[in-house]
Amino acid sequence: MGPNATASRLNALALALVALIWVSPFAWLILNAFNPAATGRLALPQTIGLDNFADALSGNAGRQFINSIILAAGTATLTVVVAIAAAYPLSRLNIPGRNTFLWLLVLLRMLPATGVIVPLYFTAQATGLLNLMGVIVALTILNLPFTLLLMKNFFDTVPVELEEAAFVEGASLWQIIRRIVLPLSRAGIAVVWFFSFTGAWNEFLLPLIFARTESGFPMSVGLYAAFGQQGAIQYGFLAAFSIIYAAPAIGVYFLLRRNMNTGFAGVGVKG
Repeated sequence: MGPNATASRLNALALALVALIWVSPFAWLILNAFNPAATGRLALPQTIGLDNFADALSGNAGRQFINSIILAAGTATLTVVVAIAAAYPLSRLNIPGRNTFLWLLVLLRMLPATGVIVPLYFTAQATGLLNLMGVIVALTILNLPFTLLLMKNFFDTVPVELEEAAFVEGASLWQIIRRIVLPLSRAGIAVVWFFSFTGAWNEFLLPLIFARTESGFPMSVGLYAAFGQQGAIQYGFLAAFSIIYAAPAIGVYFLLRRNMNTGFAGVGVKG
């Protein structure tokens, strides 16, 4: 056996070990989720059932799933609407200090959410927004530096000549935006919506502080709260809860994948 064959076998062994490390947690998750009598061990279940999934979609857990959908979809949609409304003028108007403003947005994007959590909390308290809606507004504000920069750069790729031709033909500004700018910026909108959705879906700190009650939590906080409930860890429930928690974000990715594949070309800072 030559040195090449030995190296190939060692590479295959190393790859198999890495694959085992990656697959084992997912195998544990699936086996325990479908095992009504899960004990947390990596073993084939004696019986297979959907009891754990039923528990993960009922009661407070089911409410938390709905809260997560509302939070993520609401944040993504509001972020896109506000970013479009603000980014289009920045793209089309020669505003003094525009480049400085855009680079300041990049700087603001580096600011961690924990650095502004205190003013956000007291503002929400004063306006009666210590609830899910308050989290949506807060996350939209935190997302804007990044999403506004992205949308502005996507709008820059839309030829101005198309808008001018439509204006000559008698189209209004709203018609130009709706029929020309937005369709040609569909990839950018998909990218912004996806990142806003996944960011809100995974958000933990703001919902924990704003919601305050278990029925008002999204799944990200509910998963944390489920550990040690009633003095014991329910492995089957947690495994099913984790799968349900991961499913929407994965589903949104596959729904928007085609648009996002062509949308990353717009990422960058242009003068």
